[in-house]
Amino acid sequence: MKPVELNRIDLNLLTVLAALMRERHVSRAAERLNLGQPAVSHALARLRELTGDPLLVRQGRVMEPTARALALMQGLGPALAQIEATFRAQADFEPARAAPVFRIGLTDDLQIAMLPRLLRALAAEVPGAKLVTLTVCYRNAMRYLDQGRVSAVMSFLKDLPADAKVRKVRTARFALLRADTAPGKLSLDDYCRRRHVLVTYAGDLCGTVDETLGELGRQRDVVFSVPQFGSLPAVLAGTDLLATVPEHVALALSAQGGLRCEPLPFDSPDYQLRMAWRAVTDKDPAQVWLRKAMLRAAND
Repeated sequence: MKPVELNRIDLNLLTVLAALMRERHVSRAAERLNLGQPAVSHALARLRELTGDPLLVRQGRVMEPTARALALMQGLGPALAQIEATFRAQADFEPARAAPVFRIGLTDDLQIAMLPRLLRALAAEVPGAKLVTLTVCYRNAMRYLDQGRVSAVMSFLKDLPADAKVRKVRTARFALLRADTAPGKLSLDDYCRRRHVLVTYAGDLCGTVDETLGELGRQRDVVFSVPQFGSLPAVLAGTDLLATVPEHVALALSAQGGLRCEPLPFDSPDYQLRMAWRAVTDKDPAQVWLRKAMLRAAND
C-alpha cells in the first residue's frame, strides 16, 4: 500500500468518516453533519479511494467498519476530538442571544423530576435554545455518550470509561407511592402483605429494594413490572398497589395529585446519581452552562 500524502487529504473527509463510524448509516451521518445524503456518499467514495479500503461494509440495515476503518479512528478519533475541543473552548456564548441545540440523556425518573425546572431555566436564560432528551439507563448511557448522541448524561452509572468526565450529583433514596385513601402510614407487615408494582429497565420482578428486604428476612409481593415511571399514576389509580420508587420521582408524581408519598417502613437503600459528559465539551461555554443548569435542576 502506497503512503498517503497529507496534502492530498481533505480534512472534511475525516469528519465524515467519524460521523459514519458513529452512526453506521449514511442517512443518519448526513443528518448529523447537516449535509445531503449524496454528499456523504461521495465523501465515502473519496475516502475509499484514498485509503484503498472499503472502510464500511453494508450488513443488513447498518454498515459495519472494516479493520482498516477501526485502526484509522483509533488514531484519528482523539486528534479530531482535540481539534473540536480547541474550537469549542474559544467559542463565545451569550445566553440571551445564543441558539444552541442541547442533547442530553436522562433516566425516566429524572425526566419527570427535573425537566420542568431545566426547561424553565432554559426559557429564562437561553430562550433561543432547543433541547433534545433521550431516555437512558445504566445499560446504555455511556454508549450514547461515546457515540456522541448526547453531550451529557445523568443516571446511576456503571462501567465508566477512563476518559469520561464524571461528577457526583447526589445520593438518592427510595420512597413509597400509593393511591389508596386508607389513613395512616404502612407498617412493615402491611408493606410486605400488599401487592407491588416494580419499575425496572431489566423486565424482571426483583430489584434493589427486594435485596434489602431479604437482608431483613422479609419479602414483598411484586405482581408485575413496568418499564417507565410515567405510567405509575394510571397504574396505581383506584387500586391498593404500592410502588417503591426514587424519592425525587415520588415527590414529583405526588405533587400532580392522585398519589401520596411517604417514607418506607424500613431503612431505604441508596445509590449515587452521577453526571457524565464528553471530554471534548468540557470547556465549551454553552455546555458548561448546560451542566450547571442540570445540576441545579437535579438538586433543587
